[in-house]
Amino acid sequence: MHLVAVLTSDPTLSHSLTSFRDPGSRFLLHPVPPAEPAGIIDSLRQLDFAGALVLDEAAQAEALRVAARRSLDAQEVGAADTITVTPSGPIGEYNLGRAVGSCLRSANWDGHNASVVLLGAGNALRGIARELSSLGVGSLTVLAASRPVAEQALPTLAATTQTAARAAGDPLAETFLRNADLVVRVGADLEVPEEALGPHLALVDLVPEEVSELRRAAINYGASTFNLKDVQAHLIALGLSHILGGPIPPEALLSQLHQA
Repeated sequence: MHLVAVLTSDPTLSHSLTSFRDPGSRFLLHPVPPAEPAGIIDSLRQLDFAGALVLDEAAQAEALRVAARRSLDAQEVGAADTITVTPSGPIGEYNLGRAVGSCLRSANWDGHNASVVLLGAGNALRGIARELSSLGVGSLTVLAASRPVAEQALPTLAATTQTAARAAGDPLAETFLRNADLVVRVGADLEVPEEALGPHLALVDLVPEEVSELRRAAINYGASTFNLKDVQAHLIALGLSHILGGPIPPEALLSQLHQA
């Protein structure tokens, strides 16, 4: 059985993962406080850990820095949420964007030519934008507190994806939201008008609440929704797949996290 460290400061998540047992007995998750990510990552091989899942965003830039090798996604985003121990040193990967894509595919969401709005900024948004572009979305708009923040958050994407960056208060922002097939909210400080909600919409809401006010309203309007725990379960499964070198399905992790 492989040992995998989990760097998290969320006590609820830590407790849930500590008590989790892999149905296939392939791995054991060992949550640790992420106060010194570089020291933890440097000690993984010595302590016979197969890798680490870095779930605290504040620790992910340091995790990338100490990685001997880095994936293209991790380099572009500037963060690593998955560390795999190898004889030549730790490898840093960034899987959050793929986790969002995995959630959407589990609901048979088709991103081809879809219109997407991302609310917020930061590494998480950049990773998600890159993944959605790879799924073939037709247009992607970032709405942030100001237009410069939105422009800085928007990565360079495939030429087939039309992009826009606007302040959330821009008169065009509501139009983008009304026309969206998918809305992903990274932070709780930006809202979505009820007029933009409906059964046509998929919503990924990454705020800490199990059911935020936005998600509750979206459910009432018939939208397909995902919360932070959904994405975390898919992220952990993807990270473990990289670390262990084989597919890890998210279903058991989804059940465990939603019991917390």
